[in-house]
Amino acid sequence: MTKSVDLAEKHRKVLHEMPEKGLSEYRTTAYIRDVCREYPVETIDIGIETGLVCFLDAGKAETIALRADIDALPTEQGPRHLCGHDAHTATLLGAMHYLCAVKEDLPYNVLFVFQPAEEGTHGARIMLDHGLFEKAPQMPVRMFGIHNRPEVDCGDIVVHKGPLMSEKSIFTVTYKGVPGHGSLPHKCVDPIVAAASFVTGIQTIVSRNADPFEPVICTVNSLVAGGPDIPVPREAVITGYFRSFDHSTHLRMEERLRSLAANTAAAYECSCDTDIVDVVPAVDNPESLYDIASRAAEAAAGHDHVVDRKACLASEDFALFGKELPSFFYWVGSGTPGKVCASWHDPSFKVDPQYTKTAVPLLVAAVMTE
Repeated sequence: MTKSVDLAEKHRKVLHEMPEKGLSEYRTTAYIRDVCREYPVETIDIGIETGLVCFLDAGKAETIALRADIDALPTEQGPRHLCGHDAHTATLLGAMHYLCAVKEDLPYNVLFVFQPAEEGTHGARIMLDHGLFEKAPQMPVRMFGIHNRPEVDCGDIVVHKGPLMSEKSIFTVTYKGVPGHGSLPHKCVDPIVAAASFVTGIQTIVSRNADPFEPVICTVNSLVAGGPDIPVPREAVITGYFRSFDHSTHLRMEERLRSLAANTAAAYECSCDTDIVDVVPAVDNPESLYDIASRAAEAAAGHDHVVDRKACLASEDFALFGKELPSFFYWVGSGTPGKVCASWHDPSFKVDPQYTKTAVPLLVAAVMTE
């Protein structure tokens, strides 16, 4: 195992220096492909340019799938690995090294899934739409994924039953008014006023329409309208998202958002278009896999290092795999003990090098545990 962990850390350092945004991970994919050529795995072509799928045939009747995301976060300074996907990819390559070395002793075949474009939460959907599981030699009986967690100390593994990460939808609301001169407001219909009222109004979705014991978020990302020389513009466009763990709560949020948008438009004599796109469901770790997931974590890190933590309202498109087959998602501690570590996407974010010492054995144990 030590050699596999050392190789994973070597891969992480290389991958960290080649960050690429989603669906542009060409160098990253080429690197993964070159590493995979060293092992007795079959590359499965599913018809997408980035990302990679490999199959280790151990001659067994059933298959376990392991997934890692490979993209970096787009920033104003260019792509940067500020979420640790380089570490995830390296971890899976380290696990591949170990599993191939003990191929004859494995209880399952292994499908390695290196997924592109997680940051936009659409890479998993692309892989599924291109027949990921249909083109694999075997449909896996279950799937495991991991993500680093800087708020958890290195050495610890979070095994959580039930919702772990949130369902996410994005919205665009466009208010259309009547443009004109700012000195003649009575001859105009100002969409900015309607938009401003809507931004304030949707805060009541969280405070007045959702169970206070159900975590929800409703956020406006942007409001774009007019300019310095356009006193009353023709339209105002608002974008944002809402997140929740409970699907019925999510549907209620969508219902209230549409109603508020339309009624605000009527109140200010505007017209309104509302578009809502369901991006990903919640990551929901099933009870049926909890026992095996716990035993795998204990085998990797020891009983005292298997912990639970509160769910997080961030979203993960690993959830889409969970709609196709039983799937379990781990958080693996990547924080330096005794230090306050920067969270995902923070410019100061870092993965402690000790992370791989837990993450590689965990993926191996997920395959070895029956």
